[in-house]
Amino acid sequence: MRGRRIRRNDLARVSRPKRRLMPRWVPVAASLTLVLTITATINLRAFRELQTEQQQHEELNQRVQQMTDENLGLQEEIYYLKNDPDTIEREAKRYGLVRPQKKLQRVSRAGELDKAEESTSRQTPTNK
Repeated sequence: MRGRRIRRNDLARVSRPKRRLMPRWVPVAASLTLVLTITATINLRAFRELQTEQQQHEELNQRVQQMTDENLGLQEEIYYLKNDPDTIEREAKRYGLVRPQKKLQRVSRAGELDKAEESTSRQTPTNK
């Protein structure tokens, strides 16, 4: 500083102590912290939503499988109700329906009289 003239303004600058309220890195650190916090919050929320949707997807797949199995069972039951006489008869009995019985002719045993033979309106054959 020998050959240089010192001005009054220069003295004021040099003599005035520089006071900084915070270091230069604090605003950068605060900005980075804010960005990281926002990013973490968004990612965690998205991750939680993804897990919820995956759980719902699994539940729906299980319900679809269950309904498919039930549907196949009903289709099989329909087939048997249409085509299997034993199944038809079993279901009819369940609802109180009875298959009409064939008329059986009563065979009389030797020495027993049939109801028709007991009737008085019937004539006995005569030997002429």
